[in-house]
Amino acid sequence: MKKVILIFCLLIGGFSFGQEIKLIAAYLKGDDMATRYVAVKSDNSIHWFAPGNGWKASSNEGLPSGYQVKFIDAYSYTDGSTRYVVVLEDNSIWWFAPGNPWKESSVDGLPSGYKVKGFEAYSKDDGTRYVALLSDNSIWWFAPGNAWQKSDMIGL
Repeated sequence: MKKVILIFCLLIGGFSFGQEIKLIAAYLKGDDMATRYVAVKSDNSIHWFAPGNGWKASSNEGLPSGYQVKFIDAYSYTDGSTRYVVVLEDNSIWWFAPGNPWKESSVDGLPSGYKVKGFEAYSKDDGTRYVALLSDNSIWWFAPGNAWQKSDMIGL
């Protein structure tokens, strides 16, 4: 009985001191059509999951020190490879391709003092797209190599 209580206490203690998952995104990886998850824990570490392979830590190389992740999205790029995109608490936007360091995305074209309150990323046949909902309820979209553009809000 003492062993059962000890094991129970260790399990409960381990769970209570573990990091909470604060954000998650799921996507279908294009090269093998398998599900993947990417999660951000409360310590802002980023981890990914592939069924049958368990969870693995992702690189944070290139992200600014002390970064705080506000949003994360993940998608399969046109060649089937993985991409992650995060919006940090300072509203900067960063993207990641496994095997490479994180890189800051352009915010050219976004209004001065913008604050992101919603974010999505996806791949089109001609490349990556981002969509951001700003705190003023305007919607903006981005394609690499171009400035951010405000979306039409007629009828919304």
